[in-house]
Amino acid sequence: MSDQQTAPARDAVDGSRTVVGKAAAILLSYLYGGQQTFTEIVASTGMPVSTVHRLVWELTACRILERTESGRYRIAPPLRRIAAAHGPAAGLESRASLVLHDLAQALDTEVRLGVLRKHQVAYIEAGPGRRPVTTFRDGATASVHTAMGMVLLAFSPRPVVDVALLRVLTSPDGDAIPSRDRLLRTLERTRLQHLAVMWNEVEPDRSSIAVPVFKAGGLIAGALEIRVRNPSAQPTMRPALVVAGRSLTRQLSALAGNAL
Repeated sequence: MSDQQTAPARDAVDGSRTVVGKAAAILLSYLYGGQQTFTEIVASTGMPVSTVHRLVWELTACRILERTESGRYRIAPPLRRIAAAHGPAAGLESRASLVLHDLAQALDTEVRLGVLRKHQVAYIEAGPGRRPVTTFRDGATASVHTAMGMVLLAFSPRPVVDVALLRVLTSPDGDAIPSRDRLLRTLERTRLQHLAVMWNEVEPDRSSIAVPVFKAGGLIAGALEIRVRNPSAQPTMRPALVVAGRSLTRQLSALAGNAL
């Protein structure tokens, strides 16, 4: 590695003795991308081996760095997304991740943000604790016969609804799903109330609640869903979900406005 490449990291070390400054030195050693071994990180930053070992371990645990199968370290996907998110390009996922995290911590439950893709619901998810929010790259999907799926279909064009319902009714689990007429009535009610509630057939006390998230022009952008383990908690959890959905809608509208 050349002196020009290591200079930013060494300058950060020279300019700060704080933990933040030392962590910044490690990150600045990736200014030109690529992967590094632990020894190369030590050489790039000029910091003691013990300090680098502790900070690299913490950065990896927080998913700021990630360790490859070959034992080298590189910038992890969450940090790459932050680096790529500038202005209006921040998009739904980066904005929703913050909302999901805050809502999951406040309600102590799983929270999802779903979008309609090929007649399925692709989603990202946050749970209680320190686990990071998942990404759409993880490829998690759910049936449209979910609370967030009903919200997405309720505000989708009729041809999209017809194809999605046909697929879900002819799926292997179609016998356990209500009739097409009942599903259409559910979509109508969801559209009027801006809210969908689905009860768990295996665990009747548990339910999921979802609300829509809109982008500029009133078009559906996604659906925000929470898991409710205790029916008595619904009256307190529902308002928080509604507020979060409206907040995300305002953020997306503001992003579109700034792009004009």
